[in-house]
Amino acid sequence: MKQIVYERSKDYRKFFWILLFGLMNLSLLGQDLERYQPQWIRGGFADGGATHEPWMFQVRRNDPGFNLWDRERFDYQLSEEYIKSLAEAGVTVYHIFCYKGYGFEAEKESMRSAAKAAAIAHKYGMKVDTYIQWNNMFYETFFEEVPEAETDKWYKIDEVGRPIILGYAYAPYRLQICLHNEAYRNYFKEKILRYAVDSVKTDFVHFDNFNSANPYHPEYNEPTLAAFRKYIEDKYTIEQRLDRFGFSNVSHVPPPIWNDDKHQRFDSLKVLNDPVMQEWCDFRCWSKATHLAEFVRFIRSLNKEVVIEVNSGGVSNGGIWRNGTNHSDVLQYTNVIWAEGHSIVQWKDGYINGKFMNYKLGRTTNNFILCYNRTPQGNAEKLAYNRAPAWLGYGIPQGVTKQYLDFWHAHKKLYTNASGAEKVAILFSYPTMAYNLNVPNPFRAAQILQQQQIPYDIIFDQQLDSIEKYSTLILANQENLADTVIEKIVRFVKQGGGLVVTGRTGMLDHWRRLRKPYGLHEIFGDLNIDKEWAYVFYTDILYEEGQTATFGRGRAIYLPDEKDKSMFKNAVLWAAGKKLPLTVNAPEWVGVSHDTQQDRDIVHLVNYREGQPVPIVTLELASKVKKAWAVSPDREFQMELVVDKNNGNSIVYLPDLKVYEVVVLEK
Repeated sequence: MKQIVYERSKDYRKFFWILLFGLMNLSLLGQDLERYQPQWIRGGFADGGATHEPWMFQVRRNDPGFNLWDRERFDYQLSEEYIKSLAEAGVTVYHIFCYKGYGFEAEKESMRSAAKAAAIAHKYGMKVDTYIQWNNMFYETFFEEVPEAETDKWYKIDEVGRPIILGYAYAPYRLQICLHNEAYRNYFKEKILRYAVDSVKTDFVHFDNFNSANPYHPEYNEPTLAAFRKYIEDKYTIEQRLDRFGFSNVSHVPPPIWNDDKHQRFDSLKVLNDPVMQEWCDFRCWSKATHLAEFVRFIRSLNKEVVIEVNSGGVSNGGIWRNGTNHSDVLQYTNVIWAEGHSIVQWKDGYINGKFMNYKLGRTTNNFILCYNRTPQGNAEKLAYNRAPAWLGYGIPQGVTKQYLDFWHAHKKLYTNASGAEKVAILFSYPTMAYNLNVPNPFRAAQILQQQQIPYDIIFDQQLDSIEKYSTLILANQENLADTVIEKIVRFVKQGGGLVVTGRTGMLDHWRRLRKPYGLHEIFGDLNIDKEWAYVFYTDILYEEGQTATFGRGRAIYLPDEKDKSMFKNAVLWAAGKKLPLTVNAPEWVGVSHDTQQDRDIVHLVNYREGQPVPIVTLELASKVKKAWAVSPDREFQMELVVDKNNGNSIVYLPDLKVYEVVVLEK
């Protein structure tokens, strides 16, 4: 009898744990796992360590620098001595290779060595960042493991059935993946991602080669063609398809085909007016975001606290068409993005050459940015706008990298729990940025604000839903705007917002069709051009230079372009209608980032001009400041600053700016 009761109690306990586990799973399902930010990364991180290239790839790739000493360096990066040294140097995340695309069986031993190294990193208190290929298959080994990958074409093919190879690095042995093939996605999730989470115990997945195939080599796999046509059918009603294409049956609509080399040059195509080209652009962006969300949900179902990062290339002119990446969609599923590029951060030829636009992209989408930084200016810019060291490179941090890493650790409270205080926003609207492949105006506007010390955000159409946090919105030649976007802009101005408009903003709808009337006519009135609409389409100037308008409680100003820096700055200040929260008096080569924390403002100042300190910088805050002080990696002590009062404003004087200063204004 006792034995029977005992067995039943075991059953009840077993049932209890099954029920509890089920409820936990239900709670996970109820959460928005793909849009979650893991707890451990919220305070920032410092990522460095081993190569992301497994040894078998280093042997196979076409690298003229490969030599007999590489193996010794490779093995050392996996050793406990090396990993311990990283932790002692202040690295918080250990970077390691995991999966390159050879197939699970071919890379099993390599991934096991990554798991051993990861265990050592965890032992010393670090998180682990694993490199995983997004768009790459080494068919020489993969087809041996998975024969159906060859017969069912898990790789991309063009319109005549030729495989589409990786578009760089002279790698004909690397095929691009057809992610619309469900069998491949299941293989990738169950074989690769599950192993990375369960066995390697990764804390951080780095998806590399996130960019799609060149748009001039469209994929013609059957699953992709079917998905493209279904995408259009689901997106539009029959009536809308008639309006869009002139016909409603899209069952034979293919991606655009390019038959000669001249069309394959990026600069031969400036604007996408063809509706099928536009839809192909949209579809590629939608596909990438959809597949990423699927993989993130799978990863987070295994471990909610895994950070997701993609190598998206960062914000760029024409990047949506070239790369098939719409950052505003993709970055809702990531916590970190890699903005690859080797340009040096510096003041050169009258311009700040920096990564600040990518950092702005990260701040808007709540992502940290990884990029190369080797100079004091690069490290200063990274802390000022990224709030974290992020990528440190390979090897034990030393020199300027170690200097700024130590500074971040010592003053970490200045970088955490901070909110951006920017009151100016530049809109990068999807239809304009996607269908006009050469629209420099928003980038030029961002450059001017950077050099005029006006803190700003780069925002996308989605952020217009919370536009009230800004006092001024800039539309720099945003030609084609959707009706819903125009409605939000008009409402923003009517409720008291400031608007700066340049170029041909609002002339076209979201399909690049000429509007009649002009999109912003409710604010500015009818166009001041007594010409036929067909001619206006080719006109760059819509209104007289400096035309202003008051609308509701707000005000708006039109400029032909942003080339006159002084005029553009004055237009922004006029549209704001009052002083911005922060005014900084400094040379053009000084950049400013403005954050707020409880009871204090934090202003980051970066001197991009190497070897030329700024003798004095004046900061004016439109509120009372009780105390001001500054810290810098260029100085060992905290500097107390003089504060003057002026009509309710506070003026603070920084006597010397070498490279980087953090000014704390206590209220």
